[in-house]
Amino acid sequence: MIFIKMLVLFGIFYSTKSQDRFMPNLPLGEYRTVFEKIYSCETAANLSIKFNVHVNKKTLSVTELKGNLTYLIPLDDTLSLDINVASWGLTGGWKPNSLVYLAKDACSNTKKILGNSWNSILKSFNVGPVSCPVAAGTYVTSGFNLKELEDHNFPKVYFYGKYKMFLKLKNNEQKLLSCTVVELSLIRPWEKPI
Repeated sequence: MIFIKMLVLFGIFYSTKSQDRFMPNLPLGEYRTVFEKIYSCETAANLSIKFNVHVNKKTLSVTELKGNLTYLIPLDDTLSLDINVASWGLTGGWKPNSLVYLAKDACSNTKKILGNSWNSILKSFNVGPVSCPVAAGTYVTSGFNLKELEDHNFPKVYFYGKYKMFLKLKNNEQKLLSCTVVELSLIRPWEKPI
């Protein structure tokens, strides 16, 4: 009789063990990125570098970037890079300056930030040499899997939540040449996107 009770208890503990993973609800940690929207800023009508791209949900597990990049001038190290990330506040509304990154040498710093995904992006958009500078021209992609962007050099641990990233390129006179907005969420590795 005791043997049967032990077998039943063992069966119960064994079947619930797989569901009993420790999943802490900490405010920060390693994350997965869920891209929600990518669009041009309102002021982007007459700019020299345009990111005419959008997010396309191909399947439940594959999200692609589709569209084109139009460079009326080359993307090189004479430009500066301005990234400002706003976070979604607990009481609603966007709170600017969650993360600020300002750098000269826009092409080299973009390549450094994107890490190994830089090569994947440029190959997907059929850009010739995958080094700086990126020549003027129009580059089109039929679909870039955004999962490949995970091989970047951004911080690997950050606060979970909704973010709006403003990516701007400026010349030496601080004239705006490009402006793109990326809305994304950073979620826990075991969470499913909403």
